[in-house]
Amino acid sequence: MRTDLLAGSLFALLALPQAPAHAEPNLGLSNRLQCQRRSTPGRVVCEAELEVETGVLAWADVLVLEAPEFAPPLRSRVGSSALFMKGPRRQRLQLALAATAEGVGTLRVRARVVHCPTADQRNCRPMVKEAEASVLVGPITE
Repeated sequence: MRTDLLAGSLFALLALPQAPAHAEPNLGLSNRLQCQRRSTPGRVVCEAELEVETGVLAWADVLVLEAPEFAPPLRSRVGSSALFMKGPRRQRLQLALAATAEGVGTLRVRARVVHCPTADQRNCRPMVKEAEASVLVGPITE
């Protein structure tokens, strides 16, 4: 086999578009995260509201990426068992932190969803979006 033909074939293979190695970032996905404020240590409930602009939100979970030292998560991942509300394009998942002391910090999460363009749930694709919220535990002085 000729080397110029082999080199040309290799170049053609390298020039082909590659499939994404991971989920697509936030195209049409919103992730709003909110945590309730507590005046004393205890359970802090946070809610992630995930919504797609079009189509159907077929599946979702939320991974905790970072939490304050004084308020670690009870679970590092919440999925369908943590659903608070579910609609065709929107889901709300609750997660809890165990605040052992007063403090101020940040909770950072990554939402992973499966978005389908139509209700028949064909041609679905994964999407991801990160969000963060303030965690406040202590007396309310305002």
